[in-house]
Amino acid sequence: MFGKLLGAFIGNRIDRTDGKGGVKGALIGLGVERLLTRMGTIGWVLAALFLVLRFVWRLIFPRRKVRYVRQ
Repeated sequence: MFGKLLGAFIGNRIDRTDGKGGVKGALIGLGVERLLTRMGTIGWVLAALFLVLRFVWRLIFPRRKVRYVRQ
């Protein structure tokens, strides 16, 4: 069940990036969930490692706000 929730969350985040919406995010989320299920424990460890590294990376290098200058 946790894999399905994680897949849905990942699919939703990916689908939001292009702004179009639709089935693409759901299919990617389903693929992520199936991939983690097939990989077993190693897949869960790799996914957790990726999320931790991403969190640490964002702490070290925060996103900068872009200022637009009128000309």
